[in-house]
Amino acid sequence: MGVTKPKSAKTFGKKEFTYFLFLIIMCLFYIIWYSPDISAHRLQDKTITMDLYEERLKMNLESTLTDSDLIERERNQLLMAIEERIVAFLYQIPDFSYIGSLETYLKYRPQLLDQFPSAVPLEKGNYSVTSNYGIRIHPISEKKRKHYGIDLAAPRGKYVYASASGTILDILYSQKGYGTHIIIKHRFGFETLYGHLNKVLVRKGQIVKQHEIIGTVGSTGSSTGYHLHYEILKNKNQIDPKLSLNLKRNIYTHLIESKTNKDGAE
Repeated sequence: MGVTKPKSAKTFGKKEFTYFLFLIIMCLFYIIWYSPDISAHRLQDKTITMDLYEERLKMNLESTLTDSDLIERERNQLLMAIEERIVAFLYQIPDFSYIGSLETYLKYRPQLLDQFPSAVPLEKGNYSVTSNYGIRIHPISEKKRKHYGIDLAAPRGKYVYASASGTILDILYSQKGYGTHIIIKHRFGFETLYGHLNKVLVRKGQIVKQHEIIGTVGSTGSSTGYHLHYEILKNKNQIDPKLSLNLKRNIYTHLIESKTNKDGAE
């Protein structure tokens, strides 16, 4: 009867060591690359680059050169260079204060404004801003608390619109807080929240377009009157929505004025 030799433990060979070393290097790279200091520095570099492209686009538009073909070629090159960088830039920016680096570009590519919050979620003339983003005296507790959005007072039942195209991430019903509210997920790390609704006119998972009706104004949850509580989250952090409200209107007003001036000169 033969004696069966016990299997020897698996040795840590060259192949396993190389794989282990690779994992260590990748972990260190991830930690360094996404550290707050490095991320802030990368954003600063990207912002400077986008600002330079913005200035060159403006100079191109104001050029007095008679060679229109040369001007157009340079403009197209600038637009293409921005397009190669804009997605990463929009994902990385923390709030709307960085959009100024893109204003001239957006006048040539206004369709991009449909993809992130750039419009008021109520009809023009149907609302008034009653509470801004930031520290305020809470109307119910009467204590100082941070207000993470803005309140837009409007009559009960007025339609609420999606401020950008996206997917209905969640619909929540509560007797407190935001009451009946909708959360929409958009591109570039943006989400929007619409609170204190009376009715919900969409379903979870539904894809909606910018300006599409999603609900109606109400006073559900912790509310003292009919209004829409509107929030914008960027990379999971609440930001001030104020700079986004007239963004699309300002861009399109410029386009309409430019076309009118051009037609009048012809």
